[in-house]
Amino acid sequence: MTLASSGYDLTVFGLWDKGLYEEEAKVGFKVIRIKIFSSFFTGPFGRFIKFIEFTCKVSWRIKGMDVVHCHDYHPLPATLLASLVFRANFRIIYDAHEYESQKLGLGKTSKVALRVLEKLSSHFIDGFITVSDSIMKAYEKIFPRIPRTLILNCPPKWQKSSKNLYRKKFNITEQSLVGLYQGGFMPGRAISIMLEAFESLEAKNVDFVFMGYPASTQPGRDTFSLILKKSKKSKNIHFHEPVSSNSLQDYTSSADVGLCLIEDYCLSYRFCLPNKFFEYAMAELPVLVSDLPEMRKLVEEYNCGVICESVTPEGVVKGLKELLNKDLEKLGKNARRMAEDHSWEAQEEKLINLYDRVLMKKVS
Repeated sequence: MTLASSGYDLTVFGLWDKGLYEEEAKVGFKVIRIKIFSSFFTGPFGRFIKFIEFTCKVSWRIKGMDVVHCHDYHPLPATLLASLVFRANFRIIYDAHEYESQKLGLGKTSKVALRVLEKLSSHFIDGFITVSDSIMKAYEKIFPRIPRTLILNCPPKWQKSSKNLYRKKFNITEQSLVGLYQGGFMPGRAISIMLEAFESLEAKNVDFVFMGYPASTQPGRDTFSLILKKSKKSKNIHFHEPVSSNSLQDYTSSADVGLCLIEDYCLSYRFCLPNKFFEYAMAELPVLVSDLPEMRKLVEEYNCGVICESVTPEGVVKGLKELLNKDLEKLGKNARRMAEDHSWEAQEEKLINLYDRVLMKKVS
């Protein structure tokens, strides 16, 4: 929306699936979804074949563009193919939402392959974006001469609502405090640890809501099943289905504290600065966070929450008790100030400035 409102003729490329249009007009941009005819292949070889087909088709479609904005590493091969084979003259912006070669679940071969891909692509990339200072520093050696900018996962400014949606849906009393986890149910999000911790607080006038969706992997489905099981068994644990982005702020604002507990499984997780961290803060929720450098830095700077000593059931209980003994209203105001200082209104200026620099390079 930022690019569209700044005058760019924007096309978003993605994968087609049943029930979706191949081409669709949105407000300010259009979406083109690529049909993959090799989708009947399965397993690692099948995924590789599908990736090759997608890469070839996208490279043909983007060859006439002025700028290609690569979200994570997946589109990089298509930009290389278009540049080398079709002699495309576009500018490339690489937008890494994680430390790509150090993500959870990657084997040694995949990590090496991603580092090689990023290094090869560095000769063609004209601008780089990432989401935390720590990840930016990790990429400095790979992209030493490329314009780089930090764009945080922050929502635009919005007013905290007072709809109390969770209390109404789950019959939570006014005397009980509502803790919230929102997002995907996937490995590394400490969900089973939180569930164990919350069960031990059942008689402490604290209710916990898990709002989100399971990952498509088996561990994600298992975690989802565990949430459903615990929500039926424990009076203070509740599951809420995911909601649209348009109504998310009302639901986030309906909680009293936000939980952002990431397990230190990989460098990408260690250096993360998640969307939900800023969404909680924009809703004036004090936060309970893992002791990871990027979240620790902002929580300490703005005094907007508590840092868990350890992501264990005992550590979560201790952190929650410490949080509940503090002035939650003051912490919430501080969280809101932090979110406003880093809101999308501040981030989009950096995005447009980077595009201006990249396009000036194209003109020169």
